[in-house]
Amino acid sequence: MALPESELPQWPRPRPAPALRPRILHPDFGEEREDDKIQQPDLRQHPLGQRPQATSLRPALLLLVLFSIGSYWSWMHPDVNHLAATQRAVFEEGQIWRLMSTLWVHADIAHLLANSGLFLIFGLFLRNYFGLWAFPGLSVLGGMLTGALALLTYGPETRLIGASGMVYFMAALWLFLFLRHADYLSWTHRVMRAIAFSLVVLVPTQFEPQVSYRTHAIGFALGLFFGWLSAPWMKPVTAPPSYASIHHEDVEYQLSPTDVEEDLLP
Repeated sequence: MALPESELPQWPRPRPAPALRPRILHPDFGEEREDDKIQQPDLRQHPLGQRPQATSLRPALLLLVLFSIGSYWSWMHPDVNHLAATQRAVFEEGQIWRLMSTLWVHADIAHLLANSGLFLIFGLFLRNYFGLWAFPGLSVLGGMLTGALALLTYGPETRLIGASGMVYFMAALWLFLFLRHADYLSWTHRVMRAIAFSLVVLVPTQFEPQVSYRTHAIGFALGLFFGWLSAPWMKPVTAPPSYASIHHEDVEYQLSPTDVEEDLLP
């Protein structure tokens, strides 16, 4: 039989969907209530916390093409010494341009590939986060100075080829600038990251007689020196924001362009 309405079971009714509103981003994880305040800024707002742009890789790729062409030409003409640098050619005969051209020459394909990985990585980071002056400007200059100082420590006819010294210069330059400007991390965290990276990537696990580790050390030391020299005026390049920011009652909301468009709909 039919029951009166007052005796019918009262099933829980579905709650209405909340109105769309911007959500507060927590710097680490989760969400906060409206009365909570964010203690740390969103890391995406820091220049060094943003993802590097693919277009910043172009200068490194262009130089790598020159390295490949110069290396291939030297492999095809092993008896001709038009590109490699020696102490006699540079300092006695005044062929300063060899400090540049010798960066293009590598002993073999393994030597070229060994330098290419770190060269592209640090070329991308320096160009993207610190601009064209950091790479290729200061990096190429540092590679030439590294070669010049290294040649002074060898005999007059010793050939010094390859971009290894330049790569170590770039690595040290990046590590110093990272230590100085990555202030979204504590100093302890920054130092531990730099030490761990240097030990894992830059310190060789085996020694080969044909490799100039002396040049690596000179390049790394020069990179630290030029990093210290240029740190006061070389600031991270601020990329344009990929999302809008609004402030409401001392609480910062982060909105994507889609959220902004949806919020304007009636």
